[in-house]
Amino acid sequence: MTEVMMLLTPNWRDWYHFRHQQACFESGTAFEDYVSKVLEKFHDDFLNPAPSGSLGDGGCDGLAESGTIFYACYGQRPGRNAERELANKIQGDFARGLDQWDTFHTWKFVTNAPIGPESLKIISALQQAHGPTADRPLTIRAVRPERLWTDVVGTFDVPILDSLFPGAPGIENVELADLLPLLDALGTAESASETGGRVLPVPPTKMDFNKLPEASRIEFNSGRLLAPRIDRWYEESSDPGLYDAQGERFRTLYQEARSVTEEPAEILERLYVSVAGVNFRMDGKRANAAFAVVSYFFDSCHIFEMPPNDGSVTGVDPDALAN
Repeated sequence: MTEVMMLLTPNWRDWYHFRHQQACFESGTAFEDYVSKVLEKFHDDFLNPAPSGSLGDGGCDGLAESGTIFYACYGQRPGRNAERELANKIQGDFARGLDQWDTFHTWKFVTNAPIGPESLKIISALQQAHGPTADRPLTIRAVRPERLWTDVVGTFDVPILDSLFPGAPGIENVELADLLPLLDALGTAESASETGGRVLPVPPTKMDFNKLPEASRIEFNSGRLLAPRIDRWYEESSDPGLYDAQGERFRTLYQEARSVTEEPAEILERLYVSVAGVNFRMDGKRANAAFAVVSYFFDSCHIFEMPPNDGSVTGVDPDALAN
């Protein structure tokens, strides 16, 4: 039996963001442990000191960047005096950190607790007391869950995110699974900006003959900028028959799509999904890679029908030409 390759659908980031939000709803040490795991993956030298006797941890929940960044963390605790407790925590952690650690120039307080007026007054007072003209100028920041996502967690690659939140759903079978390495190559920043050689416009007679809508033509013109990269990918393949085999598979998928609908845009959408998975449009690079691959096989005449060579026949049913 042929092994079925799987592709993580492009809405993976939404799922990881949701899991991050769930982790940030945790109380107390559960949230603090999550933040520590995140920072360990964000900084290659992050260390969270273990409490030591009467010294405790010195108000420190982690140092990074050779000790120049100091983290204090607080997971909210249920209680009627939550705002006052948070304000005391900010003031206390900062005072202990300032007294016992002399290497940091950035102090970050990471919390999932709502920052009310008392806590904000403390933060503002500390920022003003340690401004640019102070004896010890410091950058002082409060980091809430969404900032933790945008600045830290949301910057991670999929393998790191998956180590934090394993078992991402949204996995789709992809008909042309052996094209996944090509999609990944086209989706890199280097490849996506490459134009390489002369790029021809999509053949207008074939587009007109098959009645493709304007939106599809725009997608094709965008995707065809990557045609030189696809050429090289096939040239460098260890399988000399790969291009022909995939071309035939494209033709079969096209014919299957035509058996379901005769709308050109709907046929194309089915081909895109066969290449890149459901919800591929939620990832701009993945979508453009799908446009590139499908337009490549469109231009090589594996999908849709070619108009007559002399261009004298218009509006003919493509099925009539195919027979």
